[in-house]
Amino acid sequence: MVLTGEALVRQSESLAEGQRLRVTGFLARAGFKGEARDRLQLHAQTLEGL
Repeated sequence: MVLTGEALVRQSESLAEGQRLRVTGFLARAGFKGEARDRLQLHAQTLEGL
């Protein structure tokens, strides 16, 4: 998962392993060459605890 923006990074610092979340955002390739083209990254735009 890729988090950008000060607010999301601050919010992620209080997350615990195994915590349930609702994440909205988009999927994008990690890159366009080699193994990176076969990996997806979730670019989170919002995080919401459940």
